[in-house]
Amino acid sequence: MNIATRDREAYDSVLAASHQDLLVHAAKASGQSPVAIQRDFQALHAGPGKISFGEYVRLGLFHPGRYSDAERAAFISNELHWPIANKINNPGWSQAAEDKAMAYAMLELGGVPVPRSVAVIDRGPRIYPGLAKVADEAGLKSVLAEAGDGPIFGKILGGMVSFGAFRIEAHDATHIHCAGHAPMTYADFFTEVVGDSTYLLQHVLTNHEGLSRHASALATVRMVNLVGASGVRVPAAVIKVPQGGNIADAFWRPGNLACDIDVETGRLRTVARRGIEMEYLDDHPEHPGLIGMELPFWSEVLEVNARAAAIYGAIPYQSTDIAITADGPVVVELNYGGGFDLPQYASGRGLLDDGLRAFFAGHGVTLEGGAAKAKAETAAPRRGLFGLKR
Repeated sequence: MNIATRDREAYDSVLAASHQDLLVHAAKASGQSPVAIQRDFQALHAGPGKISFGEYVRLGLFHPGRYSDAERAAFISNELHWPIANKINNPGWSQAAEDKAMAYAMLELGGVPVPRSVAVIDRGPRIYPGLAKVADEAGLKSVLAEAGDGPIFGKILGGMVSFGAFRIEAHDATHIHCAGHAPMTYADFFTEVVGDSTYLLQHVLTNHEGLSRHASALATVRMVNLVGASGVRVPAAVIKVPQGGNIADAFWRPGNLACDIDVETGRLRTVARRGIEMEYLDDHPEHPGLIGMELPFWSEVLEVNARAAAIYGAIPYQSTDIAITADGPVVVELNYGGGFDLPQYASGRGLLDDGLRAFFAGHGVTLEGGAAKAKAETAAPRRGLFGLKR
């Protein structure tokens, strides 16, 4: 079993709570009867956002008086993400965004800062202009030796939510030392880590010093982008902050934090942690200073994001993940779409405001109570690695 498969199993365990477990939690937390909770959920699920029961509980929508009716109606289910993204976006651009080697080449050509790539591990026929290609143990030894002593980050070329990610801390003539793993031979690395996947290897980016004490690894800003003739609008932004032994910032990884960002100022407004129900903390649990922080280089983040989004302007509904380093912002990913769940979990606020509704409607997507036309009119959603919705 390689690490991508193990990550998938860990991800599934995060979402493993049964309907019964969720119902029991909601009843205990709210003092309501299970029947009343079910009735309330069914009424909300029938609305335009089609919220699932898991989302209903994780977002705390069952708490009487916590949200107004209008606020609850603004939440939209992540299950509508792919149907809506596929309806709005040009599907021919999907791989241009999700294939990281292609995306970095386009963005760099367009003047957007991206991570420094080292090589691609690929045992197939494809070549990668400007990048070394590794197909065996000898090739990997050579590439790592040439890259020097700094850490190397590996990510699946078309992967999502950081499944299979690894960080090589050191290497020698016989072994590779990956964070969180015992030293392994090069042969074992290909078996236990790479498997059948294609990996992009990059020099590790490090956080700006203003973020470094709050994060165990690279934090990235998720910008939700709506691209139109008048430019790029960002209705929501979140920073994902890895914790503990996590080498990646995906919010499903246990202990990781997500903070809602005021888009105009770059100020952090929440600190959220995932559980059976979202937990909103007063600040970072160990290193206070996240709440109220104004992110460094914020005006540059907005500029870099707008340029990256415009390069991919054929994808009207998209998102970017941007690292903030000592030298400024670096675009780590540009996504064909972007899940509705993360910004809603981070903020405790629904995305489906009048502006987003108008944007969707302008692209032929209307959401109505009872049934979502976007869901009915769109073909089966395009899915990424392991069939995941981002």
